[in-house]
Amino acid sequence: MNSRPVPESLLSTGLAELWSAARHRLDRYGPQRRGFVATPTLDPGSTLALESLLGRRPAKRLDLQELEAALVARGIGSDLCDSLTCLGYPPSADAARRRSDRGRAQEARESLHSAVSTWHEPWATAWSDAVARAGLLRNFDGDGAARLASDVRRLLDHLDHTQPSASSRTEIAATLYGSAHALDPGTRLASAVTHALRHRNGPLLNERELWEAAGVLSDRVSAPALVWWLPVDGASPLDLHIRFALHAGLPLHLSLFALRQHPISVDAGTPVLVVENPRLVEAAAERSLPACVISSNGDPSTAVTTLLRQLQQADASLWYHGDFDSPGIAICRRMHEFGCSPWMMDARDYADAIRQAEESDVLLMSDHKECGPTPWDPKLQAAFDHHRLIIHEEFVLDGVLNQFG
Repeated sequence: MNSRPVPESLLSTGLAELWSAARHRLDRYGPQRRGFVATPTLDPGSTLALESLLGRRPAKRLDLQELEAALVARGIGSDLCDSLTCLGYPPSADAARRRSDRGRAQEARESLHSAVSTWHEPWATAWSDAVARAGLLRNFDGDGAARLASDVRRLLDHLDHTQPSASSRTEIAATLYGSAHALDPGTRLASAVTHALRHRNGPLLNERELWEAAGVLSDRVSAPALVWWLPVDGASPLDLHIRFALHAGLPLHLSLFALRQHPISVDAGTPVLVVENPRLVEAAAERSLPACVISSNGDPSTAVTTLLRQLQQADASLWYHGDFDSPGIAICRRMHEFGCSPWMMDARDYADAIRQAEESDVLLMSDHKECGPTPWDPKLQAAFDHHRLIIHEEFVLDGVLNQFG
């Protein structure tokens, strides 16, 4: 604290630029660093005041350490920060917080790099860089980053030294971390592990596929496959269950657990329509459609892909229909790669749906994202990227089901 009144000469507006420059330097580099600032153009009175303070004519660049010593000697403040505060130019508290945050972030990055330096994986450093870029170290100090690396290492070691054989993610989470929710999608730890699995198993897999490739599933009873009129030809308990539902006119959920216990089969050539939305399965049941319809319910779960693989092995004829929007077309692309032939998903079908909406005076929503390649019909990509109008599957429900059935 200053014990003497601040001379009016040092409070003049002519020295404002100098005090502002000194404050900016401290805000940027912190109160412990000094350095130099350019001496601004001063009026005669301000030049005289600065000469009096320094005891000499100021040079073009002013040493802040010298300025601090002069201000302290005059009793203006206890150091440069205190002196600038007394002069009406206090360093910014926000800048101090930003410096602290930057320092903590740097500490976290260095701690993470140090933690992975002993890992045997050649991609360890690349993983730590990816984790930092993804913002997963946000609000972490060095200890927090080290704990994150340790937790990821624990799971990797578990995968390396055991044979999970499609273990439950919640069970592994409870076993390793004491909480069944520790690896829930969206958590920081799950995201960090996903980055590690991407380096470990391949960059082209999506998050679910990465975990499954490592033998880790959410569970085997949730996210079942919703089916209608599945004409199975076996005699297992699951086959009997499916037949009972079919005769009762009921759509049915098939869990991954059930499909792995009792794989299903159908006659070769059986037509199967895979749709994106459950409403189409419901509608097929409502009208007793004599054709098999399976819902992927967005991106297909493991239960859905398991069922479809079993149908492929039985030489069923698989078709796919979904939404005409960027996510829906992306799913169709993945299903096409999986082995499903797109059903009413070409450029002409898209144009017909737009025309149907116009004739019905229906205002369609727009999609600002590009849909990506449509190798089954390249014209669809051009048409969608031109119109960018969304056609939800339910809008064309009647046409899709009637033509398939």
